[in-house]
Amino acid sequence: MKKFRFSLETVLKVRLQNEEIQRRALALAQGERDRVMMALGAHKQGLRTLLAEHSGRRVGSIDLNQEAWYMAGWGGLTQKIRQASVDLAEKEEILRISRARAVEASRERVVLEKLEEKQYREHLALMNAEEQGLLDDLAQRSLSVFSLASVSAADL
Repeated sequence: MKKFRFSLETVLKVRLQNEEIQRRALALAQGERDRVMMALGAHKQGLRTLLAEHSGRRVGSIDLNQEAWYMAGWGGLTQKIRQASVDLAEKEEILRISRARAVEASRERVVLEKLEEKQYREHLALMNAEEQGLLDDLAQRSLSVFSLASVSAADL
């Protein structure tokens, strides 16, 4: 029986490699997005802590140095929160693109794998047909030899 060989095997290997590359890019994009989300959460938590501490200190007279320190801290944290939000939006877009590329690479691989399965089924059908033809031919020859032997024996 002839060994099956997929005609687009090299293309399938390239598609598998591309899919793996896209998966790695997706994992990297997810890691970057998660890192920015954690930073944003930390900045928001820092702002909540600052607000809670400052509201607890606002009793009686106002200390201008303390107010200046609070405003500087508040301004810095709100700027960090704004920047982290912008970074998060960028990372989300990169993640969306990476996810789409990974899905497309997977689809391309699946299409080739289905084609490979189809070619394999066709190969098996062809091999079965050839085998059946050989068996039929062998049976026909056996029948011919048997009938010739019986005709020869009848002539004697």
